Amino acid sequence: SVAGIPSSSGKCSFLIPKEWVADTGLALAQAQRQAKALDYSMASSSSQQQGSSNGNTLPDAAYGPPGRLDSQGLSNGDTNVSVIVNTGVRNFSLASSLGNDPKSAAEVVLSLSNNSRRKLVSAVEERRGDDDDGNGGVPVYIFEYTVDRGERAKPLRALSLVAGSRAGDAFVTLTVVSTEEEWENPRVEERLRKIAESFKLV
Repeated sequence: SVAGIPSSSGKCSFLIPKEWVADTGLALAQAQRQAKALDYSMASSSSQQQGSSNGNTLPDAAYGPPGRLDSQGLSNGDTNVSVIVNTGVRNFSLASSLGNDPKSAAEVVLSLSNNSRRKLVSAVEERRGDDDDGNGGVPVYIFEYTVDRGERAKPLRALSLVAGSRAGDAFVTLTVVSTEEEWENPRVEERLRKIAESFKLV
């Protein structure tokens, strides 16, 4: 199946396994976040104060295998793909905003220096999509890394891809994640990497 983000800035597309479904937990969290923002804006007339309301960043979209639900009926699986579209930036480019070296960019994006549980496996640059200037698409940084969750859960492996819009007014991060145990299954690894390989800005 083809998934995507239909926004005016940072539009992207990527393939997902046909049986995967949208994360219902994300939809609920987004609704709750919007409700809290509405309550806050009604309680405060200061636009500056409204702008200071924050919290953990929620993905704009997330998909994963069906059937992994918690006691409240919300998605609770370790295997998924999520997308965050960051708008409100100006003149964004990977080189100028994150640096020319993908490995150094990974240190910044993944906060590796402040998180000893994350270990970088690889960091590369590719070009994705079609581009009118003949350069073979827009640059994309691809970071592969592991996450040690300690005693509470199995370690994770993830692929994160970062790309900036051609207009420089947005950048998109797509992350494919599953347990390291799942990644060791060749069939599962192939499917997860296919999602990452299909990602492009449109």
